[in-house]
Amino acid sequence: MPKNQKEPLKPHELPELPWYKLGVDIFELKGRSFLLTVDYFSKYPEVQQIPDKAASTVIGKLKAIFARHGIPKEIISDHVPFASAEVRQFAKNWGINWKYSSPGYPQSNGMAERSIKTIKLTLKKAEQAKMDPHLALLSLRNTPVTGLGYSPAELLMGRVLRSTLPIASVALKPKHPKDVQKKLVQQQQRQAHYYNQHAKPLSVIQPGSVVRVETSQGWKPAVVTEQRPEPRSYNIVTDSGQTYRRNRRHLRTIKDQDLTGVVEEVGGDDTEGTVQKDNVQDQTAVFENTEQGNRTRSGRLVKRPSRFSDFEMH
Repeated sequence: MPKNQKEPLKPHELPELPWYKLGVDIFELKGRSFLLTVDYFSKYPEVQQIPDKAASTVIGKLKAIFARHGIPKEIISDHVPFASAEVRQFAKNWGINWKYSSPGYPQSNGMAERSIKTIKLTLKKAEQAKMDPHLALLSLRNTPVTGLGYSPAELLMGRVLRSTLPIASVALKPKHPKDVQKKLVQQQQRQAHYYNQHAKPLSVIQPGSVVRVETSQGWKPAVVTEQRPEPRSYNIVTDSGQTYRRNRRHLRTIKDQDLTGVVEEVGGDDTEGTVQKDNVQDQTAVFENTEQGNRTRSGRLVKRPSRFSDFEMH
């Protein structure tokens, strides 16, 4: 069964202030895990190496970042490991509105996804050029954002950051970027225009509808139990009784007679009791240790360059 068509782009609401709305994610590079935070306004990235993906580890790193730049008002992230009770309590205590993207649908956390691609490319080029990775990140933060005319450092801190490149002292004086919000809106509108040329809205699915859900093993039968408040997001229950949250693009409506017995098996009176608003099947407080990532499929041990062995990025 082919994939669903893509739907029109639904852009995030743009903040009017720097460090007000952040995207957060975890990525892997050279067998190690890194925590990324990126500002929706300035595109300024913070990168922290983490020994594991436990909620307590993530919270500790975020506290250190927020102590430098301030506490954001809103955070967008995937579920694992950010949907744990520990992270939710941290967000509540620190006054952060934490929102989650649909499992298996990274586009809804697109800011972080794009930033990760840029960070990975930057660090790979730095390694090839035998360049200090910290200087590579500094250069990235000093590079003007396309369409804005200012660098992430200028947008967040109001100044160019001094690097190893020659620069006049006058260029380091603080200044306040102008018309940034207007330029961000225009940039977002252009992106939506090009993306939506080949996109079409999918119909809303009503609770109780029999559907097929896209999985790594193909399309499997399920029943929609709830349309969630998040855009294009649904809670579903499979024929094995498991509950998931999925984006509309991962669901296909079908005729009831195509799934004989499915509704009776998973659509009984206790179905609603199995649906948890945010604590669905895909959420886990702790990932497995990533040491396995240091070996190839054939079992060969991969040794990273010594210059990256004690690399702690900020």
